[in-house]
Amino acid sequence: MFKRFALILSLTSSLTFACGLHQDTGFNLVTEPGSLEVFGNIISARQHDQLGNLNKPDHFRLFTAKAALKKPHNETMDFVLFEAIKGHYSDFRFTAGKGVVVTGRNNLPTEQDVLLITELDVFDALATGKISWDEAFRQGLVTINGPREKRQQLQSWLSHTFA
Repeated sequence: MFKRFALILSLTSSLTFACGLHQDTGFNLVTEPGSLEVFGNIISARQHDQLGNLNKPDHFRLFTAKAALKKPHNETMDFVLFEAIKGHYSDFRFTAGKGVVVTGRNNLPTEQDVLLITELDVFDALATGKISWDEAFRQGLVTINGPREKRQQLQSWLSHTFA
């Protein structure tokens, strides 16, 4: 009986146990328009240590990004972050009392959502001044999808915040 169980277990792909949205197998199949270019550019930046935070844990990167984003600005807006390499979606919501609230997202964004495509290490490099928004945009480390007006608003706000 044990041998049959071991055989079935060994033949069963690890993909059957992966979360469909997050692809926890290490190979992400979730993509968004423009995310493959961002994916490649971030890998290249990491290989050349352009972001200066290779050993920094994600929760510290997120803390640094949230601190930078809570600076008062008239174009502050909610957005969805898509991490191009991890294939993970997060909601960034702004509230009067709590500032920036970041939560994992259990569903795909809609056409009305504004979607920022990058990774947390890029956000951290922006927040610490290692790179500017214009540099990150020019190097293809970030892209924005969604309705044109919302894309422009997010672009303006992040350009001002991470000048």
